[in-house]
Amino acid sequence: MATQWPNPLTSVGGDTLDIGFEGQVIDQEPSQIATFTNSGSTALDFGILAVRDTNDGTCKVMAADTDLQLGIVVRNPLKPASTDGNNTVNYKQYDSVPVLFDGVIVVRAAEAVRRGDQVLAITAGGSGNSNAGAFGGSKGGVAGSGRVDVPGAVWMDTVASGALGRIRIKQVGTRRTTT
Repeated sequence: MATQWPNPLTSVGGDTLDIGFEGQVIDQEPSQIATFTNSGSTALDFGILAVRDTNDGTCKVMAADTDLQLGIVVRNPLKPASTDGNNTVNYKQYDSVPVLFDGVIVVRAAEAVRRGDQVLAITAGGSGNSNAGAFGGSKGGVAGSGRVDVPGAVWMDTVASGALGRIRIKQVGTRRTTT
């Protein structure tokens, strides 16, 4: 049997392309994103949990299980890399940070996860993604100390620790009444 060149992407075994980049909003469906200012001294990487800081309109890196969750940090493809020689791309202190709270986004799994698992934010990060606020799932353990449920979020892929996977997040929100 002759080998086809170039090898088509439709060959047996599926596509050979990654599903996207960390923090990339995907699936061509409507999503909701809000913008906050990183008021913390620690930079926020793409595809991790952003939590509320003390002032309105501010966010920071997750530091405690009790932090109020805002959503998942979205990649800005036009954001320039740092000039420190490391070519780091993230949201430094006082940067405007887009945060997805409704839609589908690509993240790097902090641990092995299964499709359909609830999404858990790992306060101190995991082996596949050591960033604070990286995501794992119920396959890796139950919610508890250091493992916080992300309401309305579910894994759409089964992936190994350190691999890219999709999370669907749908926040219903809270409502206050006067009665």
